[in-house]
Amino acid sequence: MTRVIQELRRITGLCVAENEPMAPRTTLGVGGPADYFVEVAACDELAELIKYVSATGLPWMVLGDGANVLVSDKGIRGVVIHLIGDFKKTTVSGTTITAGSAARVSEVADTAARHNLSGLEGVGAVPGTVGGAIVMNAGTHRGYVDQVLESLAVVTPEGEQRVMSNEPCAFTYRGSRFQNDSSILITSATFALRPGDGAEIAEYLESVRRHRVQTQPRGNSAGCFFKNPPDAGAGAGELIELAGCKGLEEGGAVVSEVHANFMINRGNATATDLFRLAERVRETVRDKHGVILEYEVRLVGEWEHLSANSK
Repeated sequence: MTRVIQELRRITGLCVAENEPMAPRTTLGVGGPADYFVEVAACDELAELIKYVSATGLPWMVLGDGANVLVSDKGIRGVVIHLIGDFKKTTVSGTTITAGSAARVSEVADTAARHNLSGLEGVGAVPGTVGGAIVMNAGTHRGYVDQVLESLAVVTPEGEQRVMSNEPCAFTYRGSRFQNDSSILITSATFALRPGDGAEIAEYLESVRRHRVQTQPRGNSAGCFFKNPPDAGAGAGELIELAGCKGLEEGGAVVSEVHANFMINRGNATATDLFRLAERVRETVRDKHGVILEYEVRLVGEWEHLSANSK
């Protein structure tokens, strides 16, 4: 047992795994091991863990349900934190809902519908956790996370538990401060909603989910790989399709024939296959349309071979 694991276990009392494979923990099913992997169920445990890793300079990140990430074949250096237990809980008070960062955003939206609360319809069919939805400012034309987020509970590098308002989150389209500032860890979010017709909301959410099943590809994917570019006159998927990239292959990875903004692991792809395929798509779209697509999927781990446009 390494000294780091001994110290992590002594300081936090948590069970820590070494060289934990990440592929089974992501929706793409690829990626090398994390140096250290730990599951945390309570805020006090998390505060001690963050305080320790910050003081020692160990890099760390939170991995939710593994959607919207591409983990390098070389894995992730430092500590990967997976939140469970208290971080999956949801409570309702009047017209507000407080949800742990590990709660599935779709289940939080369903809870809102059962309590006749409106405001989460825009994210209610989006896969992933509350924490991930905030980091990416997830949403659709029906609404984005930032429009209903009232406040966040967070843990600082010093292990302090505090609350921050919406404004410092610096939300943008598919973005927030948390994509570049990894010093603050989100533990829960409070959403300010409004009264609505629960049956109507539930019916809408179900219709959107059915539509997603019908129009999005099956198989191992991370969701949409690229952001829709502003002022391009078309979404990323349409640009990729018009550029003739549907069906393009790289090793075990392929551009979906169903939705061109999805890169699919056919079962034997590596993370490098998927990255190289995505870069070929970006180059083709740039040459055909003069548009440089930006990644929506987060590239996690060691990626020394990133192109200049990917950074």
